[in-house]
Amino acid sequence: MRTLLSRIRNSFFDLFDLKERNLCRRHAVYDIMHGFNRIYFYHIRKTGGTSLIHMFLSLGGESREDVYRRLNKKPNHRVISNDKVFVAWNRWLIQKGCYFYAFSHIPQHELRLPDRTFTITCLRDPAERVISHYKMLEEFRRENIPHPCMKTEGRWLGSSFDDFLERIPKEHLLNQLYMFSKKFDVNEAQDNILKCSHFFFTERFSQGISHLSSKIGIQLKPVRLRTSTIDFDVNEKETNRLRMRLEDEYKLMELLNRNNKNNT
Repeated sequence: MRTLLSRIRNSFFDLFDLKERNLCRRHAVYDIMHGFNRIYFYHIRKTGGTSLIHMFLSLGGESREDVYRRLNKKPNHRVISNDKVFVAWNRWLIQKGCYFYAFSHIPQHELRLPDRTFTITCLRDPAERVISHYKMLEEFRRENIPHPCMKTEGRWLGSSFDDFLERIPKEHLLNQLYMFSKKFDVNEAQDNILKCSHFFFTERFSQGISHLSSKIGIQLKPVRLRTSTIDFDVNEKETNRLRMRLEDEYKLMELLNRNNKNNT
């Protein structure tokens, strides 16, 4: 039912925005190196992915912040920046494939991307990623920032980091694993990540961007985004508990690092 309603909604926006639809059709196929026609980013939260997104959004020649705001504001989350079509979070438009660059948090096993799509993902030390997620939510709460995620994720916080670990759903705790395996299967996730056109690690972000630029023939310029101001340290007991909960994700990272000779 949700998928049907999404299709109806997107068809409605296409019908009443003929100029945008015609422009998207005109730019439906991009000439990216090695025969690729578009770029898609599997965005795992708190891995530095927002920085990568802004690098791509700046390629239209406009303010990246303005393009991102427009993506947020548009009901169908599609904007055109000069000759480049950008899509965010919209499963229907992502699968349709008429864009230069698209991104979302949708798991790989819930998407059917068109052929000739250059795919990217960025990974991070599992414990550091979860701690960063906690700090983000805690900052939103302390600063009364009305981020949409707080309607659901604000309830995970409780009064301590232990409360957070008890309440966060498994697919969010092990989000790097779940993004590429619905069954949380380490080997399946590894296989699917290795099928990406490019993957890299937050800890070697600059090197990963440099290699990505070479692969797609586009020079991506670094951007600086605001980081959390929350001062928070995890004690030894919390660290041990967290790492135990993340054991399968650490196994995945170990396997990927072994296979990362040709990626960054």
